[in-house]
Amino acid sequence: MSPLNTLVITIAAVFLVGSASAQPPGGPPRAGPGYPQVYDPKLPFDAKEIAGIWTPNAVGFGGGGRCRDCGDRGYSNEFPVFTPEGQTAFDANTPSYGRAVGSADAAAHPEEHIGRRRAQPPALGNDLYQTCNPMGIPRAILYPDPEEFIVLPDRILQHFQWGYGLRTIWMDGRTLPRPEEVDIARWWGYAVGRWEGNTLVVASTGYDGRSWVDHFGYPHSDMMVLEERYTRTNYDTLELKMTLTDPVYYQKPWVSETKRMHLIPRDFIKSSGWSGLLEDLCAPVDEVDTFNRLIRDPAGTGQPAAPPPR
Repeated sequence: MSPLNTLVITIAAVFLVGSASAQPPGGPPRAGPGYPQVYDPKLPFDAKEIAGIWTPNAVGFGGGGRCRDCGDRGYSNEFPVFTPEGQTAFDANTPSYGRAVGSADAAAHPEEHIGRRRAQPPALGNDLYQTCNPMGIPRAILYPDPEEFIVLPDRILQHFQWGYGLRTIWMDGRTLPRPEEVDIARWWGYAVGRWEGNTLVVASTGYDGRSWVDHFGYPHSDMMVLEERYTRTNYDTLELKMTLTDPVYYQKPWVSETKRMHLIPRDFIKSSGWSGLLEDLCAPVDEVDTFNRLIRDPAGTGQPAAPPPR
């Protein structure tokens, strides 16, 4: 369920990638179900070259479309095992995404965890994303909009189209702090990366405990440690597997399904003649303007609408 109270401004932006091979060679594009254009996976590739724009989106490249290979914006279909504190935090979260609570649709899927069957209208929810706050990690990774990996000599920048968030993955050998050593929590956390063979392993912690694991409102504490394992399996495909460890909220590590992203040409996302990720940004000022236009003064009189009769 998309936020009903969020106005998205879309402005084109260009990003330069600090790697000579970051702009992929053209190669013969191919058509596929739901894909207007993708690269032929049989093209030769460097398994350690992940620079470029990747998307799980099956329909175009923006607007939070349907995922082809990433599931349904969820972290995992496996039932998580909460601690008592984790269960309390889970119960306190009221998401607006998933099957509507109490609906026939929700009742028809008893095999799903209740987290996927408890969606409320945004006005009744408490998702901070609905009020223009960052999604955080791993939620931003699970959102079905493109992201760009920008490879620099000492770091990898992970840039998300939705929310226009920028995350730094340090590759300079620094040590990740333990969760209890973090003095200032961050929406995007503290992340370090290393190569294990052809797999990029990212370890991160220090996340703001107010963000959610995914759209279904699964919580995490500020003691969460996340491991991401990115493997480029062919020219077209980047696979991701995650392990979430949070002894405050979960009794055991929680492992995601394998997520898949697909490479798209930079000029496939284009607006006003500019190529690159779009600025899909929730701006509070536009939230206020939209509220005033739709609720306070729908007639455009310059006067607040009369309150409803009691």
